[in-house]
Amino acid sequence: MFHNYSYLCLASRRNEEEGTAPLFCCNALAVNGYMVTEARVRQSLERHLEGTTHFVVDVAVRPGPKVVVEVDNDKAITLEELARLNKAVREDLGSDADDCELQFSSPGMGRPFKVARQYQKHIGRLVELVLADGNTVQGQLVDLADEQLSLRIQHPAKVKGRLPKLDDEVTVFPLAGIKATKAIIKFN
Repeated sequence: MFHNYSYLCLASRRNEEEGTAPLFCCNALAVNGYMVTEARVRQSLERHLEGTTHFVVDVAVRPGPKVVVEVDNDKAITLEELARLNKAVREDLGSDADDCELQFSSPGMGRPFKVARQYQKHIGRLVELVLADGNTVQGQLVDLADEQLSLRIQHPAKVKGRLPKLDDEVTVFPLAGIKATKAIIKFN
């Protein structure tokens, strides 16, 4: 099955050994005049998630055509829930979904947080901050409010074999000064 795709040449890239190569962007998800867009998928997701403890973390439309959706829950999300959600969104998209791949998953442990609700989910747990200057700080997430993250900083143990210590006082970091926040996974 062939479709009409529109391509836009944004610029050209010069490689000394191979010459000049144009850089193209294509509307790979255009199907019969309709589009599978991030906004359309997000709208469907929000409608199906309304009244549940699930929340949208990310929706990305990628070449291929592929739509990658990350959904999470305040506790945990099951494969069955993800499969039901995939089916519901596919039904909403109708025939436009036939020519694209829909991938649904949870965001995964150890991946950077993308939405405020992920921070709320991890309050009381250990996280690692990557600051704008490249330094990292580990500690217990205390709160997220007013574009600021509150953390009890964790210091390494001075004696081998002892547990690291958490500060008694809370240190506040502005979100603008944080590049990434990840949950720390510990196996005891």
